[in-house]
Amino acid sequence: MDVTTALAKIGRGPAACEDLECDEAHQLLSSVLQGKATPLQLGALMVALRWKGCSSDEMTGFARALTAVTRRLALPNSPRKLAIIPSYSAHHRQVNLMPALALRLARAGVPVLVHGGLGDSTPAPSFAVFEALGFEAARSISEAQEALTMRKLALLPTQLLSPELDRLLALRTELGARNLGHQLARLLDPAPGHSLRLICSSDTGMLENLAQVLAATCSEAILMRATDGEPYANPERRPRISWFSGGEGRVLYEEDSFPASPQQTPTPADPVAVAAYIDDMLDGRKPTPVPLANQLAACFVASGYASDLDHAKAMVAVGYGRHS
Repeated sequence: MDVTTALAKIGRGPAACEDLECDEAHQLLSSVLQGKATPLQLGALMVALRWKGCSSDEMTGFARALTAVTRRLALPNSPRKLAIIPSYSAHHRQVNLMPALALRLARAGVPVLVHGGLGDSTPAPSFAVFEALGFEAARSISEAQEALTMRKLALLPTQLLSPELDRLLALRTELGARNLGHQLARLLDPAPGHSLRLICSSDTGMLENLAQVLAATCSEAILMRATDGEPYANPERRPRISWFSGGEGRVLYEEDSFPASPQQTPTPADPVAVAAYIDDMLDGRKPTPVPLANQLAACFVASGYASDLDHAKAMVAVGYGRHS
């Protein structure tokens, strides 16, 4: 399906627009990623999809097209799944604790790949926090693979993992809003069949669609509501945390009924201060928020590191991954 035909279906207003079938969505995005759409067509398509919203069938088809052009990683020799964490938020209102989650997993022996960017090779702000913690972004796929082998943690800019997606993300500046690329970024998978993706969304409808996509594709993933667009559990109110495996979803933790008391934290925009706060948390000088500890336990069991959730909770309680 070409862009002109797609726009005739999805761009007719809320009362008349139609959803694309899965194969149509796959064909459409494949064409777009191959550069077959003019700038005008591409802008119109991104805006039309934003207005209409994407169905689960469309997301499944789009994800298939993206997977076909995503660079692959050779995994380190590990019995555990590769935890894949997307980072695409430009601004953080709360302290970004995603790096703390990534480091706890890596220190416990679960290999972690963090990918992210804002388009046009602009790194995600979370990468500055990682840099202050002593981790630099890889400059090639081979560097990322070496980092996974040596330190169990690799940071990979989107441009290296999927330059086609990076070009879509860059449209945010011209269009003035997020687009399909930002929705798809959370589904990137450079290790199909060997990964555990941490997938999130701030939109309830999109969370429901993503759940259907993960079930239909028999994906291995943790699904939850985002915190400032990042896939870590809100320290003030734990979201529902679900584990998808083999076509079935299982709720590991329900959403908290009441928010916790906010803790004193550094300025979210100061990566050095955030890194120091995370260092204190990892070294036990500051407590790990309960929601983040719950998410860590969910990742331990879903990655194959723990035999069940009770085992995973015990591992978190005794400090697995706290010290390097």
